Amino acid sequence: MKKKFSAVNILLLVLFLICGCSAAEKGNIQSNDTQPSVETWATEHGLRQMASAVTDKLTLEEKIGQMMFVGIHGTTLTETTKNTLSSMHAGGVILFDRNMENREQVKALNASLRNLVLNKYALPLFLSVDQEGGLVTRMKQHAYTAPAAAEIGAAGKPEDAYNHANNTGKDIHELGFNLDFAPVLDISSRMHGRSYGTTPQQVTAFGEQACRGLRDSGVLFTVKHFPGMGRSETDPHTDQSVVNVPRQTILQEDLLPFRNIIDQYPHHEFMVMAGHIRYPAFDTKPASLSPVILKQMLRSQLGYQGIVITDDLDMGAVSEGYTPEQIGVVAIQAGTDILLSCHNPEIQQRIYSSTLQAVKDGKLSQADIDTSVRRIVYCKLKNFTNSAQREKLYKETVERKRI
Repeated sequence: MKKKFSAVNILLLVLFLICGCSAAEKGNIQSNDTQPSVETWATEHGLRQMASAVTDKLTLEEKIGQMMFVGIHGTTLTETTKNTLSSMHAGGVILFDRNMENREQVKALNASLRNLVLNKYALPLFLSVDQEGGLVTRMKQHAYTAPAAAEIGAAGKPEDAYNHANNTGKDIHELGFNLDFAPVLDISSRMHGRSYGTTPQQVTAFGEQACRGLRDSGVLFTVKHFPGMGRSETDPHTDQSVVNVPRQTILQEDLLPFRNIIDQYPHHEFMVMAGHIRYPAFDTKPASLSPVILKQMLRSQLGYQGIVITDDLDMGAVSEGYTPEQIGVVAIQAGTDILLSCHNPEIQQRIYSSTLQAVKDGKLSQADIDTSVRRIVYCKLKNFTNSAQREKLYKETVERKRI
């Protein structure tokens, strides 16, 4: 009887210890929820929390500003330019030859832009340039100039695409840029040498190496012009362009280079630039303004969750059919995250103001705006902030929100 009693006591003691440990573990989990460890900000979950918390705390004006990517004038940051950028709380700036005289001047201009505080959390600016190589190379006299994509493709060595893109990326990174609007993934024998080839397979192989080269150089890259404008016979810079081909041709051929990058790379490492070509087989609107192409094709079918940016909204392909007051609203309704306007400060302001008003009037969903801004903020935190900056921001947003 004593042996049986002892066995029961031992069993009860074991159960007590197990339950006690389980309760203690649960207590620790609850404690971590209310008082997160200092390491939380360094995790992927912490970054996502920060992106959401920052988005929640930005004003509506600052949110719309994060969705504005603009060109400026001049080779220095003048008071006029500062006021223009500040009035829009701009999220990104693109430079052109008109802004670039020599290396030291460009470094100084980008440094001045980086030091601007355009929102309450001093989120970094996207600082971009179109540095494709060949015809589309800025400041050729003082920057690394890669051969045209067509020339690289004709040589038949995909590793050349990597090397030239990597050299380009390192060069513009040294100049202070953090984003290249390249490479071109369009399939074409035209386009002034901007395409790597005339077959989906060739453009896919060379385009992927170019993306890898830019990524490895330390800058973000941009695949363009979704879903492919190589078949266009009209320059979208000046006029509307229509591509009349069957849906399956676009899906099986033109999309292949884009699908390859979307499947292979983390989506925070690159943007997708939507072109202004019209594809009647899908929609009567230009791709950059089409929910069929951006929401259904790019988001739902291809599964892309990163940032979508329009091509320049000043181009004739879209500006002839839409006013500045309309175009930003239509683009965001279609699924765009960032509105690119490269040349005219007045048009930029009109796009910004009308987009802001559209949210206030209920024409644009606050939830859709927040989704886009979270993508933008997450991308900036992930790529452009260091550990100390993240820890500070986490304490200012996520932890303070819990108090």
